[in-house]
Amino acid sequence: MVRKAAQGGNTNLDISPLSVLNFFIGRCKQNLHICICFSPIGAAFRSRLRLFPSLVTCCTIDWYESWPENALEMVAQSYLEKVNLTDD
Repeated sequence: MVRKAAQGGNTNLDISPLSVLNFFIGRCKQNLHICICFSPIGAAFRSRLRLFPSLVTCCTIDWYESWPENALEMVAQSYLEKVNLTDD
């Protein structure tokens, strides 16, 4: 199936196994996404980051922290002010 995709629909095209492998590797690089979750608490997190520095330099890091309740209410109110809601 990879050979057919690498040929681009042209089944008469002769393509080498190395070209098929390169096509497959390129497609894997395009479509592979990995999510790694770490707890940022304690020395274990820092030691893991030191072992794999590319986790910091080559990745997108999203820090998720809980929001205070009043902040959530303010955000909700700012969005809901623009919406016409009836009492029903």
